Amino acid sequence: MFKKLICSIILVASSSISAQTELKVNLASALLLVPNIGIEVQLSEKFGYQLDTSASFFDNIEGSPFQTIQIFNELRYYPKLKEGKNIRSFFIGPHVGYGMFTLRIPKFITSIVDTELKEEGSYQSGRNAYYGITIGKKIPLKNEKLNLEIFFGGGTSQSNYKYYNKLGNRIYENPDIEKDFNQSGEELIYKGGLMLTYKL
Repeated sequence: MFKKLICSIILVASSSISAQTELKVNLASALLLVPNIGIEVQLSEKFGYQLDTSASFFDNIEGSPFQTIQIFNELRYYPKLKEGKNIRSFFIGPHVGYGMFTLRIPKFITSIVDTELKEEGSYQSGRNAYYGITIGKKIPLKNEKLNLEIFFGGGTSQSNYKYYNKLGNRIYENPDIEKDFNQSGEELIYKGGLMLTYKL
C-alpha cells in the first residue's frame, strides 16, 4: 500500500512538472550555426526559472578561432497573464552567466592599439561572467504546445583573458607588466534572438 502511494505521488508530481516545463531552441542563432538551447520551469503563476546555454566551435573566422561556451541562470517575472488566462506574455528578469572563449575581440570593443594584437590569427582566450537583465515576450502559436519567444539581454561582462599571436605564443599588452591575466569590463547586449518553445 505504501509503495503504491509513493508511486502515485511521484507520478502526479512528474506530470505536474512536465506540464509546466518548456524546451527551447534559438532559431536566430541557429542560422549563424551557433546552437542556443534552454529549458524553463514554471515556479509559480508569475515566476519561472530558465537555464540556457550556447556555444560556437569555429576554428577559423578571418584567420582566428571563434569558440565560445555560455551558460545563464535566469529568474523570470511575468507581470500579467494574457487575457486573464494562464498564458504568459511579457517578461523581465535578472540573470547571471558564465562563459569561456577563444576568439578575436572585435575592434569596436577593444581599445588596444598595438598592431600585433590585431594581426590576422591573433586571439584572446579566457573566462567571463555576466550580470544583467533579460526582457522579452512570448508569442502564442495555433499549436498550444508551441510558442515563439523574442528576447534580448544585456548588462555587464567581466573578463579575465590572455592574448596570443597566430603561432599560439603569449603576447603581453604591456611588456613591462607581465600579468597572469588581462582584465576588462564592458556594458553590452550579449544575448538575444527568437526562441521556438515546446511545452512538455
